[in-house]
Amino acid sequence: MDSFGGLDATSEVAVDLITDAYRITGMTRTRFGRVTDIVNQLLGQHLNVEHATISEHADQGVPLAAPSALVDVSSILLLAAPGLTGAAGSEMRIPKRAVKAMLALPPIRMMGTIHVPMGSRPLDGLLNVTDRFLAMTDVTITSARYPELGRTLEAAAICRARAQVLMVADDERPDELLADVLDERTAEAWLRPEQ
Repeated sequence: MDSFGGLDATSEVAVDLITDAYRITGMTRTRFGRVTDIVNQLLGQHLNVEHATISEHADQGVPLAAPSALVDVSSILLLAAPGLTGAAGSEMRIPKRAVKAMLALPPIRMMGTIHVPMGSRPLDGLLNVTDRFLAMTDVTITSARYPELGRTLEAAAICRARAQVLMVADDERPDELLADVLDERTAEAWLRPEQ
């Protein structure tokens, strides 16, 4: 909120985003406290990233620096904003439960926790929502093709519509690991895609 109690005040936050061909880091301005709201509530088709550093996955040369870059939101696979608190107002909270999930958005895969409404099936939390981007916490990113993209994040906004494979662990047994659900042959195929 601004000093007059309005919602127009924005703050500058660091962002790190991945498309299928680029990684862009820099700063953006937002009035939201949750990473998914940056992209789900965006009024235009492009996210403005200031003080941008742009690197191409396939070219490990010197990254390009620009005072500003406009990134087409439909090209974003993942957006992280580590400086955001993730807090929503109490009037905005819906009781949810944590479910382990894996999403494959080539060239990256993400494993982490999604939060689905109480009383719903885990896949409903992935498929039956109107927002384009889904929040995932405790995220581990891997990439067989571009290992330098691998990292862990507290939270990220994931473009669920761009996911080619979506999996959730059976939360009937919350101690079950994805490794128990996913057979070794499929996991190996994901880790070493055909060239």
